[in-house]
Amino acid sequence: MIDPCPLVVQPWWQWHPPVGTYIGVLGVLGVIVPWLFRPPEKMKKGEKALWTLVLFVLFGLELRTLYFDRDEHDRTEAHARCEQLHNFGEIAAKLNGAIESSQKQFEITMARSDQVIAGLGDTMKIQTGGNSFAFITFTPEPAQAFEMHWNNFVAPRGEPYFVVWVTSHGKYPLHDTQATMMDDERRLAAMQESNNHPNEDWIKSIRSADTEYQLPYLRPQSAEAPQGQVDFIGIYPMPHGDSKKLTINFAAPNGYWNEVLHLARVNGIWHQCLRVTGPTTDQVAHPFIYCDQGWPEGRTLAEKDWPHVKRR
Repeated sequence: MIDPCPLVVQPWWQWHPPVGTYIGVLGVLGVIVPWLFRPPEKMKKGEKALWTLVLFVLFGLELRTLYFDRDEHDRTEAHARCEQLHNFGEIAAKLNGAIESSQKQFEITMARSDQVIAGLGDTMKIQTGGNSFAFITFTPEPAQAFEMHWNNFVAPRGEPYFVVWVTSHGKYPLHDTQATMMDDERRLAAMQESNNHPNEDWIKSIRSADTEYQLPYLRPQSAEAPQGQVDFIGIYPMPHGDSKKLTINFAAPNGYWNEVLHLARVNGIWHQCLRVTGPTTDQVAHPFIYCDQGWPEGRTLAEKDWPHVKRR
């Protein structure tokens, strides 16, 4: 393994004794020479020159020692700093690796958590109904000379009528859905009748004109039932005129939604167009609209019911 911080070996020619050695030698010579030889004032010119040379040599050697010692100190300090930086780099790399590993583990955990939450969300939506809804449609039936039975309902003899159907829409099932269908014409007639009986509860009289439906369970749309579940739920009298408007309020565990159903007879054929608002805020802003293909004007009526919403 390559050392990232190699220590430069001092060459032999840079060897030196400890700093101050030559100064010490010079001091010792300054004491010994006068005792062993002559004092400086009695020295001859040659001796003084030699002594001066020795002084300069020792002084030069001391300066050399100072410079080499400083260079050695600088190299040692640089090596120590390099090792510290390298060690810090290794620690930082390990910390970054640990952080990245923790981040990956966190992302994996959050992904699993999101899957669990999504699963719980789907489970909750299956229980409540999510954004699924239902709507009511009418099918006209001609008058028959005999009694026509539809499950527990008996059609009026000799009079045309409507068969009432409910259709589920969405990928979640609907539980315990209640629907109240309000007919303005029948309500007006009930109010006029209640005016003849001022002691009766007029609100109860008006509500008696409404039709209540209890829908325990409606299957969602699926590959087997792409249109959703379609169930027969009743019979409704056909109006004397050529048009009718019905308002139907739905309530279920997933919320409330509203349907406005337009019926019109065009060239002797009854057509229908409906608009469903809710149960989610997005479906309030973007209502569901369904119309017979043979009655294009019906869609215009359905869109006029809530002109402030965004049309799809």
